[in-house]
Amino acid sequence: MRMRGLAALSGAIWIAAVVIVVVVSSASTAIVLLLGVLGLLLIATLAISLSSVRQGAGMERNLGRRMNKLAKQGKQQAQSAATSAPVPANDPKIDSLVRREVDRSFKQLEALQNLYSIIDIRHALPASRGWPASPDLLLMLVDLIDRHRPKVVVECGSGLSTLCFALAMRRFGIDGRVIALEHLETYAEETRELLRRHGVDDIAEVRYAPLEPVRIGEVAVDWYAGEAWQDITDVELFFVDGPPSALSPHSRYPSVPFFLDRLPSGAHIVLDDYRRAKEQDVVKRWQAENPDRLTVETVPLEKGAALIRVS
Repeated sequence: MRMRGLAALSGAIWIAAVVIVVVVSSASTAIVLLLGVLGLLLIATLAISLSSVRQGAGMERNLGRRMNKLAKQGKQQAQSAATSAPVPANDPKIDSLVRREVDRSFKQLEALQNLYSIIDIRHALPASRGWPASPDLLLMLVDLIDRHRPKVVVECGSGLSTLCFALAMRRFGIDGRVIALEHLETYAEETRELLRRHGVDDIAEVRYAPLEPVRIGEVAVDWYAGEAWQDITDVELFFVDGPPSALSPHSRYPSVPFFLDRLPSGAHIVLDDYRRAKEQDVVKRWQAENPDRLTVETVPLEKGAALIRVS
């Protein structure tokens, strides 16, 4: 309202000045009208500019007040959260967990790099770790093939490890074969395709072996159908990574009772997931039943492994 009043007063003064000029001078009417219009336009422009500046300043003050209010609220909330759930700046438990995870990941990357440098991998590989074998286990299996040169390798389960077995056989010039028992037909076909793509399906084969009920002494579980493995003999490396222990605490127990007579002296058994109590109990049963034939070594891998030598 103040700006409007000031503009109106300025306009009246300018008009009065123009009238006086008309009375006391001999200027033409056109020039006087032009001066009057220009003066009024100038006054209107100044009034609008001043009004805009004033509105902008008011908005800036309002914005500043709102930002200060929000900042104060945020500070209060942060202080409240810090008071209700304080987090130590240097928690030794968190530091220890982080260091262990970094160390574990580094070891897996190191093992994977060694694996790639040993065997000839020309195509993409499926993911490792988790359900599949970890790189440190795969490296140990490939090293066993390099050092002991088995002619027959049998695997309970199939996947990336089957491929690594076959690639290692080809890399070290071993005239042998790899046989994987797989209880899931779709997964068996996926592994076959993996072997075909890497050109080692002439070295390794995947046999579909659905699980069927078996009983050995007091242990009753589901294990691979007998017709899938009855013809296998002279197994020098036996990798036990199935059936899934989620099916039964003793899912992998039948491996040694069914295959021990098919393993010559000097053969090796590798059991994955040996950090778990289920697998440890299975190995104890094997040892108790065959104290003179089995020598067990615990390998500190990511998921743990038992390396068992057959006498």
